[in-house]
Amino acid sequence: MMGEDSAPWWLAGSAVALWLVRETWGSVLSRRKERTETDANVDLLNGLVQRVKSLEDSQAAITVQLAEEMSLRRAAQEEAHKLRLRVLTLESAMRQVGAVIPPEPA
Repeated sequence: MMGEDSAPWWLAGSAVALWLVRETWGSVLSRRKERTETDANVDLLNGLVQRVKSLEDSQAAITVQLAEEMSLRRAAQEEAHKLRLRVLTLESAMRQVGAVIPPEPA
């Protein structure tokens, strides 16, 4: 039989079982916490990806609009230049027939 100084076998078994339950429960809680943090990080990344896509779409739309405005401005400048040359040609022709054309106001 056992001596007075040793603990009964069931007490040692209970201590080991309690330690195993505590470690298992701690790892389950830790896994849950890590999973929650991972889910939150995934949600954050998805939100950031959507935001970046939205910004890229806006940037693309602005780029297209800017290119269109530049094209329209270039066309307007070319038309203004053609009209100015036409005016100069007409003024020259009128001067040749004796018309007096006042100078253009500054």
